[in-house]
Amino acid sequence: MYQELGKRSSRVLRSLSLSINQIHPLSYMQRPLFSVLLCYLAGIIFQNSLRFLDHQFLFYLCLMIFVFSLLSYIKGWNSTGILLLLFFILIGMLNTFYHLHPHGPHHIVHFSGKQGLLFGTVYQSEMKQNNAYQEIQLNTYLFQSQNKQYQTSGGVLLKIYGDMPLFRFGDIIKAQVLLQEPGLPGNFGEFNFRNYLARQNIFLTDSIEIELTEIVGHSERVTFFTFLRGVKDRITQKINQIYPSPDRGLIKAIITGNRTEIPREWNHLFQDAGVMHILAISGLHVGIIAMALFFVLNLVPVKWMKKGFRTFIIILILSGYAAMTGFRPSVSRAALMFAIVLLARCFNRPYHLYNSLYLAALLLLIWQPLYLFDAGFLLSFVVTFFIIFLAPILEGKLTFLPCILGKPLSISLSAWLGMAPLSAYFFYKISLIAILSNIIIVPLIGVILILAIISIFLSFLFLPLAELLAFFNQNLIALLLLIGQKLSSLPFAYHYIAQPEIYLIILYYLVILTFFYALHRWSKYNLLEKKRRFWTITASVFLLLFIPVASSSSLLAVHFINVGQGDCILIQTPQKKHILIDGGGTPFNDFDVGENTVVPYLRREGINRIDLMFLTHPDLDHLEGLLPVLQEMRVRMVIDSGLGYEHETYLDFLSIIKEDRDITYYQARSGDIIRISPDLEILILNPVINSTYGYENDFNNNSIVLKLRYKNTDFLFTGDIEEAAEIDLLSRNESLESDILKVAHHGSGGSTSELFLEKVQPKVAVISVGSNYFGHPHPKVIKKLEKGCPKVFRTDLNGTVIIKSDGKQYYISTLR
Repeated sequence: MYQELGKRSSRVLRSLSLSINQIHPLSYMQRPLFSVLLCYLAGIIFQNSLRFLDHQFLFYLCLMIFVFSLLSYIKGWNSTGILLLLFFILIGMLNTFYHLHPHGPHHIVHFSGKQGLLFGTVYQSEMKQNNAYQEIQLNTYLFQSQNKQYQTSGGVLLKIYGDMPLFRFGDIIKAQVLLQEPGLPGNFGEFNFRNYLARQNIFLTDSIEIELTEIVGHSERVTFFTFLRGVKDRITQKINQIYPSPDRGLIKAIITGNRTEIPREWNHLFQDAGVMHILAISGLHVGIIAMALFFVLNLVPVKWMKKGFRTFIIILILSGYAAMTGFRPSVSRAALMFAIVLLARCFNRPYHLYNSLYLAALLLLIWQPLYLFDAGFLLSFVVTFFIIFLAPILEGKLTFLPCILGKPLSISLSAWLGMAPLSAYFFYKISLIAILSNIIIVPLIGVILILAIISIFLSFLFLPLAELLAFFNQNLIALLLLIGQKLSSLPFAYHYIAQPEIYLIILYYLVILTFFYALHRWSKYNLLEKKRRFWTITASVFLLLFIPVASSSSLLAVHFINVGQGDCILIQTPQKKHILIDGGGTPFNDFDVGENTVVPYLRREGINRIDLMFLTHPDLDHLEGLLPVLQEMRVRMVIDSGLGYEHETYLDFLSIIKEDRDITYYQARSGDIIRISPDLEILILNPVINSTYGYENDFNNNSIVLKLRYKNTDFLFTGDIEEAAEIDLLSRNESLESDILKVAHHGSGGSTSELFLEKVQPKVAVISVGSNYFGHPHPKVIKKLEKGCPKVFRTDLNGTVIIKSDGKQYYISTLR
């Protein structure tokens, strides 16, 4: 009986997967559904990029176009199709507007900037950064401010610091808050936390201490989602019971979608090996669950369960699983595709994987159009499309290999080709070993997933047997990590790459799709057509390679990186040398600015090596961010002010330099000149030997002061010097005149004297500053700069400031 049931399950799954080889690779792009999806995507992109059309105007315009479309259809005009496509563009724009601008008179977003008591129900709670704080999401219902009460709706994210058990789902809490919009990115290409929360319909946030919160009750309301949350909590409890840490973190990730307990080094390991996707619930997980459901439901006699009811049960369970994991794009995509295929079979309708993919994407984007800018959504749909499209073509070209190798290799190569540009864009890294890693690791994670599901199921029935199976699974996890370590340690395993421009990614996909489409159809072309297509594809490939080379600038580029209250300056010379002045830092804060801001910024620029690193002085807001750079990148030379300092961070800084024999260490002195090229040099103007400005450890006034000369353009970098050092520089009659001035000490009132400004005569001034309690920049400094300098920029207001120069003139770009 079980053999027959297994055969029936296999037949169903084979019918679901379809014989892709019989499908024309691009034929379903020509169907109406693809055109509708494309127009809807265009509407989302237009509205997100431009944001200039009002929702009322969009609504009436949509209504008007729809009426014209209906009239055109009735009259039999040829414009019906074009009008309908325009209608879907406008629908995409309108839906995006509503998700970017929450509506309703009681929405919590109207209380941005307001302080008061907030009441809400917890619907998600997680510990973050090694239990440094807990992050909870609230469904709000009441806001009390200035003795007035307001009914509210909408979500709020709270970061809560302090020792207290994790808030539970359904807890009703009261919190004293100052509601604020999430911060915007401070640098080009940085992760947009505000957009990330907007995708979850959260528009306000706050960070508070645990003393400002109070649990006032617990919601006993039973809904489908509370039932699912209860199921998830029970599964989590069983995972904690039978799996030790950190293995339980991996099991929770692949079963429930909770990745917060995965060790950081494991994340880096899987990313380097090119198998980061195994931690995300996707088609593999949904496929295994669907297979289990087919098998179990096939045990029930047909007369007790009709075909339609069986389909309904499977779709309901898959939908519940997607909801339990938070409707993550990857699992939602897989569940929707299975549901579409099952419904087509149930109603005896033809179905195709391309159309099911397009429809799944359209439904998800109707639900939340901002998913289009989510890395998980893009990776899931693009990789799935490439597997459907390319795998059959590649498999047909790999017939010389055994089937057991040819099929997995074709799938892995297809996935890699689809994933590579997105990986470069979101993670600044391409895993070259990913093709091999996926062939080995994906089947292994499939076995681990199946054993995890069985062990969790057994834990509800017979705990000792579940623990035994979990112990065996732990050995498989150890094997998974060992394979990942061996593969990622290979010298060619991965390569960091500059974040590509969007147009290059689009061009890449067009070339790849055209090439393999032509390859698929090659035998059907005559000789003339073959030649024409060959040269078209060849020219496209050369264009794809030439554009980045042609666009690579021969200009000098100086990046004033936004590191908050600190300094960090990157200089890229025309000779492709990379110079880093300071690295920022956030003393008394758990945010690692070096690892989270400086290193990612350098990676996005395609920088893997620092030729020259300056530490102007050892204050933490200049020093701290340099340590991750020294640890993660090759550094050739470090120049320091040479001041004695016994702080632990500075001693670690010196220790890293001493242990790395490839790093040259030098203590700067006034009068030193570093010549990069005949027309580019760096002059060291400060510190002066044995000068302490009256204090034994006057770090600020002993800051390294640099003057960068590139042909006729000069930059002056002043560290944190104060008036005493400025007077000394003036008395030594140093050549201070400069086009661009990095304002000293974050705009402190004790720096940037009028005499100093008169001598420098800057045309552009940049203040590197963030949120602080010191009053930086001082109003009188701003006033002096505005009086004597045509252009003044601040990293806290303008974000990254990039100044490029050809040596004769300069060009300024800012994030905001």
